Amino acid sequence: MPTIKEMNLRMDALNKEWNTNFKPLYRAGTNLKRVMFKRIFGKGNSGGYNTAMESLPTKDYSVEPIYVDPKSLRNAPASFKFGKPTTDSKGKTKKGKPIKSLYFAGGYAELKTKTSAKLPLQLTGKLAGGFLQSEVIKDGLSVEVTLPESELGKSQGLEKKYGIIFQPTDMEEEEFLLLHGQYLVEAINESLK
Repeated sequence: MPTIKEMNLRMDALNKEWNTNFKPLYRAGTNLKRVMFKRIFGKGNSGGYNTAMESLPTKDYSVEPIYVDPKSLRNAPASFKFGKPTTDSKGKTKKGKPIKSLYFAGGYAELKTKTSAKLPLQLTGKLAGGFLQSEVIKDGLSVEVTLPESELGKSQGLEKKYGIIFQPTDMEEEEFLLLHGQYLVEAINESLK
């Protein structure tokens, strides 16, 4: 069993480390981001909620006709990449000419049903992808959940229309504080072993 002096030295070392690398806080911040993502963007087509827990509108996929570059549809069928085959005078079938853009009369909804390829991020939600991939900024004794700068205008526009979205709710803050306390106790116990 360590002496009181040894325990004080270990606690001083831990405190010094935490001034630049406060892991319990960072772990809780990363968890907060995950919880906020689920609330904001929902699961599947269920949609999400703003900070006041008011439902954010979800829309069905657009049925407005669209043109799509076939190169953006990886793993799409050949019929999406080439026009109708032709037959030459000798009866041989020739591959159709490359298609420069695909027309979907049923819009994005038709595109989603006709291809299983992962669609480009521009079609699947750059804001959600940006939020998910942006880092949790760790700086000494503080932590920030961020959005990429390229998505700030979009998030501000949504917040003007639907209220505050990208701030934690009271329940999320409560969970953050509970986890932070739990991670803090774990780190202290670990350092005193």
